[in-house]
Amino acid sequence: WSRSITPSEPLLFRYSALTFNSHRIHYDYPYVTGVEGYPGLIVQGPLMASLLLDLADRQLGPNALASFAFRGVSPAFAGRRLHLLGARDGRDLTFAIADDDRRTIMMASATIG
Repeated sequence: WSRSITPSEPLLFRYSALTFNSHRIHYDYPYVTGVEGYPGLIVQGPLMASLLLDLADRQLGPNALASFAFRGVSPAFAGRRLHLLGARDGRDLTFAIADDDRRTIMMASATIG
């Protein structure tokens, strides 16, 4: 399975508001580039995990998973395309998020209930 998405600045802002995440690296471009030294706004790890859960939901239907675990590997930035990838082996699922340079951003695993 695969799907691509380009997280926008408004998406990051809205997700921060929804989750009460007030860290400026997700919505304050001058801060994240000038003070933190990143090239752009950083996509929230839980947002990317939610996108992987949506990928599973689209393939398996709602509430199919019994477990889900994720680990961020590298930062992702607003305005840069992300590739959501998933594979199934019986009841076990593996997921990854990669950028256009094939750099791994996130890894995840799940089991079907």
